[in-house]
Amino acid sequence: MRRTFFVSATVFLTLAFVSSIGAQEPIVRLDVKPAKPAFGQWDKPLVIRTAEDAGKHFDKDALEAMAKKVDFKKQFVVVFAWRGSGGDKLDYTVAESFPEQIGFSHKAGFTDDLRSHIHVFALRNNVKWSIRSPAKGPKPEGEGAKPANIRELLFKPADPTAIFTLGGKANVTVLKDAAAVEKLVGKAAKQLVDQVNFEFESIAFVSWNTSGPPDGKLMYETTGTPKNPKHTFYVKGPPGGGARGQRLRIGADFYAVPRDVAVTFDPKER
Repeated sequence: MRRTFFVSATVFLTLAFVSSIGAQEPIVRLDVKPAKPAFGQWDKPLVIRTAEDAGKHFDKDALEAMAKKVDFKKQFVVVFAWRGSGGDKLDYTVAESFPEQIGFSHKAGFTDDLRSHIHVFALRNNVKWSIRSPAKGPKPEGEGAKPANIRELLFKPADPTAIFTLGGKANVTVLKDAAAVEKLVGKAAKQLVDQVNFEFESIAFVSWNTSGPPDGKLMYETTGTPKNPKHTFYVKGPPGGGARGQRLRIGADFYAVPRDVAVTFDPKER
């Protein structure tokens, strides 16, 4: 009996998705849940790319609801399912590039109650998406040790010419709260603020430049000790040298860095 239902549900689902309207939004939240969620780590979501695969995880009512919003020719489905504090939150940001860049992030709650969390989204096939894991605070290897992890943040200013105002200065600015970010980039600050946890992180804004072709590349290195790490950004020149100086490239990049870890910029190209 169960096998017969699965086959008929798959046939129905395939027909329904073919007739669904074209997807325009880069991401759509779906108000459905899997019949038997496979709870695991929040940052290892289930990815469903076909109607047939969806039929393996959702019951008939959920499939009918999905068919109204999802066209598997143009979209795929991502299912986040984990157990954790009732205060856990899942969020995402959309960088307005083309195609769009979507970054999912998780903020751990502090309430001592175990709850099930399920979030289902439909993403347009051509978007770029990633899992963004904000630091959860120091994980010392010894007394007083600090983390040395660092990650690039997605950012797309509404005014593309803003890079000429912000970039090219060969320095780094550490932003320790949302107010500092807003002072620097204005209303576009939310894109950056939503990707970090200021309790444990700061944002390092690196303003840099290079000449080309071929262009140099922004890099960073971590030095110091496990207890006192130091991040240094620098521009690495292309291998082999060659004729350069025909054009100037201006860079303006944002990184999440552990709070209270020293961050510097070496203005000399290496």
